[in-house]
Amino acid sequence: MRRRAATSGAAVRMLIGIGSAIAILSAPSAIPRAEAIPDPFPRGLFPPDVTQQLETTIKQIITDNNLPGVAVEVVIPGKGRYVFVGGIADIQTGAPRRVSQPFRIASLTKTFVATAVLQLVDRGRLHKADLLAKWFPDFPNADKITVDDLLRMRSGIAAPSDEELNAAVYDNPTMPAPALAELMAESTALRVQFKPPNQEGVYTSLNYFMLGGIVQRITGHDVGVFITRNIIRRLGLRQTSYPTGKDLPGGLHGYGLNPRTEVLEDKTVLNPALGGPAGAMNSSLADLTRYVRVLCTGGLLQPETQQARMQGQVLTGTNADYGEGVITGPMACGHSGTIPGFNTDMYYFANIDATLIINVNRLDRDDKAQTTPVLKAMTETLVAQFGKL
Repeated sequence: MRRRAATSGAAVRMLIGIGSAIAILSAPSAIPRAEAIPDPFPRGLFPPDVTQQLETTIKQIITDNNLPGVAVEVVIPGKGRYVFVGGIADIQTGAPRRVSQPFRIASLTKTFVATAVLQLVDRGRLHKADLLAKWFPDFPNADKITVDDLLRMRSGIAAPSDEELNAAVYDNPTMPAPALAELMAESTALRVQFKPPNQEGVYTSLNYFMLGGIVQRITGHDVGVFITRNIIRRLGLRQTSYPTGKDLPGGLHGYGLNPRTEVLEDKTVLNPALGGPAGAMNSSLADLTRYVRVLCTGGLLQPETQQARMQGQVLTGTNADYGEGVITGPMACGHSGTIPGFNTDMYYFANIDATLIINVNRLDRDDKAQTTPVLKAMTETLVAQFGKL
């Protein structure tokens, strides 16, 4: 359920961070042809030879990296759209992956939660300078930590690492989720490790569990209800949800590799409350394509609020700038996320007005990103065709 921050180097590095299967994909013959997608744009985004080469490259990535399936969508208004959907949705039945299938989006959820908080700011129901003590007075540094510190991952709090949390969920994906009070108590026990707020950005999912709690205190509803009413419905996102059930609709399965048996195991069933405001949501290629453009260019917030959220500061250990619930640079806006069985990248490149969504239905216990080679292939192609990202 973490965001993967970037390391220095090529443009692609800026974007890279957070049941038994029947068989392992090991040969090109195991990969169905990419699904034919009706294109509403006047033409495809890339020339035919580039499109063919991309399809060949991604299919080879699927084989080389033992990925069940890959889904990609790139859109540049006025220039076209590129979609690739290939591989397996369900290893047990052999059903191919389809473009319309929703998937778990993990830490992309944080972008929705931050937007919900900022909508409440626009409505005058809270202020970004409000102190955490207003809602949780007994928490360490509550009289110093602001709502904006939580949004920007600059609260200075200590908590179990996202890697630890991911491993715990991976091993027990249907266990009951701890209450917010329990998560905050675990953090309180680490109070000697707290740092003064607004000194450095450290990616910690507890910030967003607390923001979800604040939204509930203010509105009287779970943050998922607020998101559904004020973001999902407003944008007409038909396959996006803040779920309460453990099953994933649509027939797509997520997998993780068992290192002892070298078998991909089904990791689809999961209690979404374990991700909560830091990683509970589901979405699809088409919905995320629409959403990320609004997230990064505005439309859900007042212009001045949108402008402020996009003012990012570096996250410790990366060269990625993080604003209010969104990676803001240096070259792209968006987020990425990992959760058992699924790995998603969602980015908007302002220089070329392009949106890019990538999902792989595999994420192992080590939380290592599986989208990396696809992201590299796509960004290199975009640079070659349209210039600097």
